[in-house]
Amino acid sequence: MNRVAVSIVAFNSGKHLPRCLDAILSQTYAPVDVYVVDNASSDDTVPFVSKNYPSVTVIRSETNLGYGGGHNLVIHRTDSPYVLALNPDAYLSPTFLEELVAAIETRSDVGIAGGKLYSLRNSKPDGESEPIIDMTWLDIEKKRRQVCYAQFERDRGQNSSPRFVFGIDGAATLLRRSMLEEIRIGQEYYDEDFFAGKEDLDISWRAQLYGWRCLYVPSAVGHHVRTFTSKDRRSDISESLRVSSVRNRYLLMTKNDLPMHLLRHLAHIALYEIKIMAYVLLREPSSVKGYAQALKLFPKAVKKRRIIMDRKRVADAYILQWFR
Repeated sequence: MNRVAVSIVAFNSGKHLPRCLDAILSQTYAPVDVYVVDNASSDDTVPFVSKNYPSVTVIRSETNLGYGGGHNLVIHRTDSPYVLALNPDAYLSPTFLEELVAAIETRSDVGIAGGKLYSLRNSKPDGESEPIIDMTWLDIEKKRRQVCYAQFERDRGQNSSPRFVFGIDGAATLLRRSMLEEIRIGQEYYDEDFFAGKEDLDISWRAQLYGWRCLYVPSAVGHHVRTFTSKDRRSDISESLRVSSVRNRYLLMTKNDLPMHLLRHLAHIALYEIKIMAYVLLREPSSVKGYAQALKLFPKAVKKRRIIMDRKRVADAYILQWFR
């Protein structure tokens, strides 16, 4: 059986790691190598994992490398055919990996796969979650807003069959090694300029442009706490995440969007831009920094875009079908 490297990027995640690690070490699939990247946490993540989970490899970073930077460390360090990028607040059912690997191995054109995550936001006292969906897959709207499909819906058996989708959420993403090597730019698999937020949509979009497909596998089930959702008040989210949500929107479009698609959806995009700008100026002036950061990173994003477009293998119409 093909080896899977599990990459968990932690930042002060001590309260979540025991359940996360217990779940991944209880998988029916083997062989699995588990890595925890500690992104300069101030809690006891490193000594706790080292003491209680000796089979887990801990990689300590003296600086916070962000989501993508942390996973890149593990991808560079390993050579397994598959990598599971996993959030520390995601808890997988024992057959999660078995279901995903079995599904991805039936299609050589699938580079990214993910399952169904239930929300633990409103869990019962016994720890079991309500059957409320946290994540199935990622859609993208014509206005270029990322959408977590079926989020907040009660699970009634909808979307119960595997299907190709636009993107897979970063909380639990199975990545094919050959796909990662093909889409990497320089030494980056995940784009480290994103730091936190929308890296999952970026890597999915880039993979789609290269001709790799994303597969949703509903039989692979997990649970997720999720730091914040679209229903949360922006004021409850850290300033850095609010700023990155603005910055990364423009990095996404600069790198991956196609000119004819931008023109086709210009009215949708422009209206949404006006709403974002008005909100930032009137309610969230600290996020103006997101525009400044996007401008600073624009030349670098353009260079990455040139590489992506030179390697693009799919017809424009294939990408167009995904915008909702």
